[in-house]
Amino acid sequence: MTEDPIFRPFRIGSLGLPNRVVMTTVKLGYATPAGEATGRHIAFYARRAAGGVGLLTTEPLYVQVRGRELPTQMGIHDEALVPGLTKMVASVHASGGRIMAHLNHAGRAVNPRLVPEGERVSASDVPCPANQVTPRPLDVEGIDDIVEAFGTAADRARRAGFDAIEIPFSHGYLVHQFLSPHTNRRDDAYGGSFENRLRFGRQVLGAVRDVLGPDFPVVVRMNAVDYVEGGLGVEDALMLAARLRDLDVDALSVTSGTMCESVPFCLYPAGTPKAHLLPMAQRIREASGLPTIVAGRIRSPDVARQALVEGQTDLVGLARPLLADPDWVRKTEEGDEEAILLCAACHQGCLGDLRKGRGTGCLFNPFTGRESEIEITSTPSPRDVVVVGGGPAGLEAARVAAERGHRVALFEERDHLGGQLFLAGQVPHKEGFLDGVRHLELMTRRAGVDVHLGVQVTPGELRDRRPDAVVVATGGIALSVAFPGLENTRWVLATDVLEGRVDVDTPHALLIGGGLVGLEAADFLAARGTKVTLVEMQEEVGTGLDMLPRAMLLKRLTEGLVDIHVRTRVTRLDPDVALAERDGDEIRIPIETVVLAVGVRPNRALLDGLEGSGLEVHVVGDALEPRGAAEAILEGLEVALRL
Repeated sequence: MTEDPIFRPFRIGSLGLPNRVVMTTVKLGYATPAGEATGRHIAFYARRAAGGVGLLTTEPLYVQVRGRELPTQMGIHDEALVPGLTKMVASVHASGGRIMAHLNHAGRAVNPRLVPEGERVSASDVPCPANQVTPRPLDVEGIDDIVEAFGTAADRARRAGFDAIEIPFSHGYLVHQFLSPHTNRRDDAYGGSFENRLRFGRQVLGAVRDVLGPDFPVVVRMNAVDYVEGGLGVEDALMLAARLRDLDVDALSVTSGTMCESVPFCLYPAGTPKAHLLPMAQRIREASGLPTIVAGRIRSPDVARQALVEGQTDLVGLARPLLADPDWVRKTEEGDEEAILLCAACHQGCLGDLRKGRGTGCLFNPFTGRESEIEITSTPSPRDVVVVGGGPAGLEAARVAAERGHRVALFEERDHLGGQLFLAGQVPHKEGFLDGVRHLELMTRRAGVDVHLGVQVTPGELRDRRPDAVVVATGGIALSVAFPGLENTRWVLATDVLEGRVDVDTPHALLIGGGLVGLEAADFLAARGTKVTLVEMQEEVGTGLDMLPRAMLLKRLTEGLVDIHVRTRVTRLDPDVALAERDGDEIRIPIETVVLAVGVRPNRALLDGLEGSGLEVHVVGDALEPRGAAEAILEGLEVALRL
């Protein structure tokens, strides 16, 4: 049998790795306000070490308080933080893993709510459009102070027991701000020529190497391309890679983008190219002669395997795929790749939760970030459980209940499972949601759930059956609003369009409602050639979405066939024209088909029918209150743990 290249051992300097998978840095937001590592960190990294990841990388550890991005980011700027980091590293080692400390100073990409205006520093005073920070150019004394901070941080990392150190020359952070002509406008020894722009990074590496000695593994994370006008391109990356070979660097980790100008190419949400850095990484690998790691939407073992076989990289970088499934490596090694929960690149449970101050999670995996809080235990008293509804809440409730030992039957009135996740998977660039549905269904069936499709369960049938518990996961019902004249128009519900129940076969559609469903229905229709006029009463559309996927979706819509009107209220629908009011003025919008996306209400028909039945009833997901899939899946899990 041919050896799987993913599981060939490898060395980064003196550090031996059992396989070719590296978890690249991803912000978690679990720390205390002082930057201390917490139990959430310990459980998170230990869980992924136990899953078989060859090398873990921490979230960015800030080396100075004025260089941090998050109020709950881990720090390494103070000696008092070493005991917590030591405990975290020890937990990874006890789980069979290895862990690399990612040391960082954000420069102009700092959080302006955390760093006072006079303390926001960079190579030059070039504003950061993402956070509206205009930094103060560092003087030589300030540069020396930060170089020393990197060296001191590296020493703390070594004493805490880390196996390697990573320094970012990437993502528009401070070292990169000196490297890039876009952000470095200096005319002193740190500006102008390539060697001058490299000087700060070279000094940082020198300070780190001075405290670590020649044998401690040091990795540099670098951009293949910035995707910024006036920034660094592939040819610059090749020159930098060759230069880093001479600076006692043991490996390179290839990425792209800046956190100020080209965030999608740092974080790679849905709609960005998949695994497109691989050819660039191969060129960087060849130019440097150094071991190379590369990340960027490499979510499946097949893609990773092919990249290794073709010599595009030495190691494969995964970040969010390991948020979705910490057992990615173990399942691959066991030949059970169909059981991997593939990352959908949705950024809803990871980046979205992080921005809300809850810490990084995963929409599809409710255990992520809760590894120390949740445990599935066998029930001492197996019960007969009926779950009604095969959306995300019902599937998770059924799966976990069955894994605990309950006898579970699930009924879904449609001929497919997935509920709102299935609808989301019909939208352009969101096909990853269908992988999530496939995984939920697979694991539900593997757990032994008796799944019935195309069956509508009535309250009377449940009363006759008398199960020990009923989980109502019947989802929501799309609302329709009785606009004057609606009955004289051709109108459909957005959810019916997404599910394929109806077709919009006219060249133009008026879509009423600018929430998530409305925007996704507009995207769906525009991709099929329908020109869409979307109207929304509020000041903005997509207000519940995280800013990054929202910005990408709106860019795609407005550059395509979608015309968006906010602060616009439809007052009357005639067969060929809609009358609407915007800022006190009446406007007329030609219509051929009206698509309604005006909200959802809980489907309580079954719940109401069970009132007074004496049955133990639990309600989860949109049947309780319409919200997102993450809340639905978590509720399904929590109910199953209580049964």
